[in-house]
Amino acid sequence: MLAVDDPLIPQFHKDNAHSGVTVTEHSHHDTYEAINPRKLDLAGKSVFITGASRGIGRSLAVAYTQAGVAFLALAARGSMDDTVVAIKEAAAGVNRPVPTLLPLKVDASDPASVAAAADAAKAALNGRPLDILVNNAGVLEPNVVVHKSDPSDWWYTFEINLKGVYLVSRAIIPLLLGDASAPRGDRTIVNLTSIGGILVMHGMSAYNTSKLAVCRLTEFLAHEYQDEGLTTFVVHPGGVVSDMSMSLPKELHHAVTDTAELVSDSIVYLTRSPQTWLTGRYVSVQWDLPELEARRNEIVSKDLLKNKLIV
Repeated sequence: MLAVDDPLIPQFHKDNAHSGVTVTEHSHHDTYEAINPRKLDLAGKSVFITGASRGIGRSLAVAYTQAGVAFLALAARGSMDDTVVAIKEAAAGVNRPVPTLLPLKVDASDPASVAAAADAAKAALNGRPLDILVNNAGVLEPNVVVHKSDPSDWWYTFEINLKGVYLVSRAIIPLLLGDASAPRGDRTIVNLTSIGGILVMHGMSAYNTSKLAVCRLTEFLAHEYQDEGLTTFVVHPGGVVSDMSMSLPKELHHAVTDTAELVSDSIVYLTRSPQTWLTGRYVSVQWDLPELEARRNEIVSKDLLKNKLIV
């Protein structure tokens, strides 16, 4: 997504591949006041989150609640009970109403399951368009070189990380666009990727390639729907402690330094209003977002933060 010799990038840490690239003077590993969701007003907004039962997904539901959204569709394979409790506690903590909640048991890799979830969301919205979709669900295959890999594990990574993003986007885009007879509003899709999508890391051929493909799929969504008021970009969530990140080789655990709140608060901040200048682009939550926004004219004019072949 980022060309290493792109003039926007002042540093690329070749000695530590997982630390990635930086485009802002300051970087973050925990949330900070400039992106505090409590300072935002998303009243009336509706949001659909996948992978919402734990980790980043649950933190996203909490942050959107703190920002005052009106409707949350929560999709995951697991129980949403703990997420619902966290949402109610978050609403009480900021003295804001509990959003209308729609917990949905969904297998993002199954077309029928995704279609049923989209139908349920459409019915719950009762004619109102959806404002924001966050494709957060993802998996990581065992770390192993290609000839020793299990084909089922390898391909399942694509089933969730890529096919899941495709299926959910395909089913939810009509809800984002709204009734064709009504005015089209400004809507947003955020797809979670990884710094791995722009790196080659030993034993991670499925995960890294699937995340690169998510970046390219996002560029297609941006290209095909930006004229209809849909902004689509990818977010690298840094390294957050989870069952998935702790399955990485131990030599990469030092890079798992970021909080789930940094990820969720960054995404809420980036979707507080349509960031049309970001459509089709890559953003890392470790970058200082106000600093990044200050460079928007340069980013747009040079068409940076996208897949490129440098020759």
